Amino acid sequence: MKRRNISGIFIFDQFEGEEKRQPTCFEDCTEETQDKWLDTLETEALKNLSKQLAETLIGVADFAGITRNEDETN
Repeated sequence: MKRRNISGIFIFDQFEGEEKRQPTCFEDCTEETQDKWLDTLETEALKNLSKQLAETLIGVADFAGITRNEDETN
């Protein structure tokens, strides 16, 4: 696993071979850690998380000049 730290949404996770948990961005966490953390969130927190991840996705796409071609959606 690799810590890319793109979204800025940090929770603690421990990767294989590490001695202790470390602050890790949501997208870099194991799926198990993501599921456990998501299960603790209220509806409003889930909305905020979704909006933050959408902002991050837009930022990455803008930086890389990525857009979905209209023909690719059909």
